Amino acid sequence: MTDSLARLFAWPAESWLPALILLIALTVIVFRGHTHIRSTPVILFVACLAGALLPLLGFWLVGRTHPNAIAGLLPWNDAAGYYGCALLILDGENITPFCQRRPVYSLYLAGLLNAGGGSLQMALVLQTILNGAAIFGGALFVAWRWGTAAAFVAAAILSAYVAIFSVTTLTENLGFVLGTAGLLLIFVGAERSRHPVIGAGVFLLSAALNARAGAFFVLPLLLVWPFLETGLSPGRRARAAAYISIGAAAGFVPGTIAASLLGEGVGEIHSNFAYILYGIAAGGERWVYTLQQLPGASTEEISAAAWELIRTQPHLFALGLFQGFLEYIQRLLTYIPWLPARVVLALFWLWGLAALFVRRTDNLHRILALTMVGIAASSPFMSIDGDTRVYASTMVIDGILAALGFRHLASMSSRRSAIWAGGALAALVIAVAMVPGDLRAWGLALLVGGALAWLGQRAGNVPLPHMPPTRADWGVPAGLAAIALLFTIPLSLIPTGSTPGVGVAAAVSACGEEFPLVIRPGHGSPVVRIVPRSGIWPVSVPAAAFRAGSHPLTHGYDELAALPDGTAIVYAFDLLKAGSGRTSVLLGDARQLPMDGRRYLVCVTKVENSPSLEARRITAVHPID
Repeated sequence: MTDSLARLFAWPAESWLPALILLIALTVIVFRGHTHIRSTPVILFVACLAGALLPLLGFWLVGRTHPNAIAGLLPWNDAAGYYGCALLILDGENITPFCQRRPVYSLYLAGLLNAGGGSLQMALVLQTILNGAAIFGGALFVAWRWGTAAAFVAAAILSAYVAIFSVTTLTENLGFVLGTAGLLLIFVGAERSRHPVIGAGVFLLSAALNARAGAFFVLPLLLVWPFLETGLSPGRRARAAAYISIGAAAGFVPGTIAASLLGEGVGEIHSNFAYILYGIAAGGERWVYTLQQLPGASTEEISAAAWELIRTQPHLFALGLFQGFLEYIQRLLTYIPWLPARVVLALFWLWGLAALFVRRTDNLHRILALTMVGIAASSPFMSIDGDTRVYASTMVIDGILAALGFRHLASMSSRRSAIWAGGALAALVIAVAMVPGDLRAWGLALLVGGALAWLGQRAGNVPLPHMPPTRADWGVPAGLAAIALLFTIPLSLIPTGSTPGVGVAAAVSACGEEFPLVIRPGHGSPVVRIVPRSGIWPVSVPAAAFRAGSHPLTHGYDELAALPDGTAIVYAFDLLKAGSGRTSVLLGDARQLPMDGRRYLVCVTKVENSPSLEARRITAVHPID
């Protein structure tokens, strides 16, 4: 049964899921029209939860490797840093300087691990369910306004996006949940002119941007909102601006407190931006260029050098910003891997974007347009060194735009608009057919398609039916934020008490001259087994499938691909040590390594010819508990 499912998931779920959900949307249009279906919340909840979980389960079924998650489980690269910090928090220790840049996610992950009984696999399931709940919040927001079919379009885009990071222990997961909740509250508050609700949403969005740095310019642009809203007295405008200002500033507080309590102060918060700024100031270079030009420089020295470059050679800075904006355009919607689905959803997205800048008929359209301006203004600073994951905190707007465009197209009756829509679709199809995989061609097609969509919107001028929101419209994002904050604060502060304790000293002597570690295989130290038969819990994968599913950009790709059947890969958290440097990669015998969550002493020796993994081999296993 497991092998049959593995064959089914040989094609990644994030490739076929958007097409499947789009098919559901079209079915709803054909059989039920544009209206809201009575059971919409239940149907959407199931679809969104499945859309989030199926890609995760697909990774485990086929043992597919993400650059930040070996076989979809073991934390790797940046994800390993955040996972290690979460374990340090649960062990009552300070986090590393790496995690102090964005410390709140480490707390969130620690809470998920506590709730999952220490199992990383269970923590990833809980994390993905919360991501699915955020997708549901965005889809339900759309459903109340533009119908069930449009809600499925939003779910298609957001499910594809979430699939690129749900499998990892990366900050995007918290940024997506809090950012989605925050933006939905902002949109609902603007629509109803409820300024305290807007202020609460701005707080959540600001906290999300501090958890996963992204489109920060959205925050100052939201301060403009009270002066765009019609019918407000000067006093109400001032109060609205105060709510937004306080919310934006308060969002910086959780990270500052976490860095102060769990680290060595606030000096490391967002310190990696200095590397990015220097690269942009140098004409659009990557962050590694900063390391090459300023080896060993401190954050303050790099920042000073960047501002000096901007002062003396402003043309290079302008060139860097322009290149960053072009890369933003070129990467739009590239998280949808299957090109036919990407083309269709891109047409919807462009049509929705054009609608915002042709007829801003109400507060909702105006606040959506203002948010998009903030994202576009932020993009030159983010896109060169970051892929689409850096937009996690504001990504829900992609789903909303595509849903809006879909609803406009489905309601279109103007022949002239249809011609413009066909032209936009043709531009996208030609780009992917003639030069598939070329991001420059895709970016050019989006620009051409966007211009045609704008012209088509002007030609059509079709009124858009608007469904009044229900009373509980703010309930889903507020509940989502409350659950995320529950994991981040109370649940992360429950210590696990992982100190080895009595009996360890005697067990350590059993290793003789070899190096001793005390680990909990399958819990604090997750394990992937390379064995002849596939398995999902624990993750087991045949060597041939493991090699086929390995991502070539994964650090240590050649060494990982060479591992034979019978190997257990352990991302070990050593309970004997204290402080940083407690994690390492171990290789052992998959048949002899227990995975019951108890403590074991493992004796290890250095693996020759392992320059990338720096792995050590397990030579003996002794139970402690």
